[in-house]
Amino acid sequence: MKTKVVLTLCVVFILGVASANAQTTLIAGSPQDKAYTAAMAEQDLDKKITLLLDFEKQFPDSKALPDIYLALMESYSKKSETDKANDVGEKTIKADPENFSAFLTVSRNYAIAKKKLDVAVPYAQRAVDILEKRKAEPRYTEDAAWKQYIDATLNSAKANLNFVKSVK
Repeated sequence: MKTKVVLTLCVVFILGVASANAQTTLIAGSPQDKAYTAAMAEQDLDKKITLLLDFEKQFPDSKALPDIYLALMESYSKKSETDKANDVGEKTIKADPENFSAFLTVSRNYAIAKKKLDVAVPYAQRAVDILEKRKAEPRYTEDAAWKQYIDATLNSAKANLNFVKSVK
């Protein structure tokens, strides 16, 4: 149980950090930026989900879609709508195959539900692999906060991998 709580908290942290990064891809004051900002700021989960889904429909080619999907996945998770969260997680993975947050969340959800374990283990491993690769980037050695973030997230990903493997 403790592992599940720690993993959940780590995933929520990851989702929060990832969401903050999307605004750098949007032009300030543009309709896309306004829709993104409104959706991310919304506190009511039902309204947030509606705004996030509207963003996806209005801006189907947006570079911010992976972050929109992460927020949508988190919102569905908070509402205990795990199947919807997983569906959105799969969309995130298709839109951004380097999105370790989606791999972590979906693999954990599948393991907790004890379904799709043939997918959960490779997804958990993929998250670890992506994070290991990030350690080779220049930013890892140049930015102490980024290094700390990657190291902590990698530790969470490894714990998740061990958890997912233990479910089999």
